[in-house]
Amino acid sequence: MTEPNQSVCFVAPFGLRQKTTIWARTLPLAQRLVAHGWSVSILIPPWDSPQDSGRHWEEQGVRLANVALEHGMLAVLHRLLHEIDRVRPAIVHIVKPRAYAGLVQWWLWWRRKNSARAGPLLLLDSDDWEQAWAPVNHYPPLLARFLAWQEEWGIRHADGITAASRWLVERIQRAAPHIPRLYLPNGVTAPARASVHWQAPAQRNVLYFSRFVEVTPAWLAHFTQALHVAAPGVRLRIVGTPVQPGLEADYRRAVAAAAAAGAAPVDWLGYVQGSDLEAIYRSSACAIFPAEAVPLQQAKCSVRLATTLLAGMPVVASAVGEQTAYGAEGAARLVPAGATPHTFAAAVASILAAPAEQAALSRRAHAHLLQHYDWALLAAQLNVFYRQLQEAGRTNR
Repeated sequence: MTEPNQSVCFVAPFGLRQKTTIWARTLPLAQRLVAHGWSVSILIPPWDSPQDSGRHWEEQGVRLANVALEHGMLAVLHRLLHEIDRVRPAIVHIVKPRAYAGLVQWWLWWRRKNSARAGPLLLLDSDDWEQAWAPVNHYPPLLARFLAWQEEWGIRHADGITAASRWLVERIQRAAPHIPRLYLPNGVTAPARASVHWQAPAQRNVLYFSRFVEVTPAWLAHFTQALHVAAPGVRLRIVGTPVQPGLEADYRRAVAAAAAAGAAPVDWLGYVQGSDLEAIYRSSACAIFPAEAVPLQQAKCSVRLATTLLAGMPVVASAVGEQTAYGAEGAARLVPAGATPHTFAAAVASILAAPAEQAALSRRAHAHLLQHYDWALLAAQLNVFYRQLQEAGRTNR
């Protein structure tokens, strides 16, 4: 009896260096699929990291193949398709239904439809609602329409879909109710030490990881004023870079104007290396994750929130999208969606005034993340999903 083909090829829309999805989601999943007997590769068009053009390497059993970038878009697409034909995977898992990855899905679907060959199963991984980014990224109208078409077409023409948030699962269910779906949030890697031991720092710093799209500049400005009143002497430390140049300037102007009337001082720390995060955590009493209840925030599944909770950091977060799930079971102090800056600041102040609650949040957060979001658990669910789809495919032949 012939052994079933247990090879899967993830097709990325971009490289590993600048954007988060591949190194923080796709690669950890791929590495843990190897333990379930899968031969796994990640195929990358590294247009955003051209230094990787043509480079191939292996990480923990996963082959990463960066195709060469020479001679333009069609040549890059041809190389991606040629590599898939060379590997002949049982499953092609498209990472985001856009750009090169979306074009690969389109081509493979049409070839399978018009060929006697069965071709690989075509799965789609959705970790964001791409259309919500069009106004943020200032896409020209034609590009915005094309990317929206890719997203909708990709959802309707997949053999199965993995989605990183419940909002995405529900949106996909409405668009394509007949297609199998798996809720597959972003996970965490269990640390070397089994537990954390939280100690309240001497400084009363509040940490805010931001891409300058979670709340409006006005909301942040009012929050600094409300925090100053609710918790005098507290500093707000903002870590992160804007998703688009110029966005940060709007926030700085709003916060500077608020400071004239009295507001918590703000440190703008910008991009921080991963090796420096532990020191920032140790000098912060809690972290905040405010978010508006809009599709951009409801659809995403924040890797930064997951890793902050895993580190045992006390967190105050808006109950929006996947933040509600990450903060469940007392893992975070959840503030109702749509809460005013004053309500949010009051929740932060109450945490700052209660070191015992900070310690309890720390313990519950660490345990909750490991119990529900360990990548090994999520990869096991994906393995079952793959095999169910393969069995369904064999039954329907």
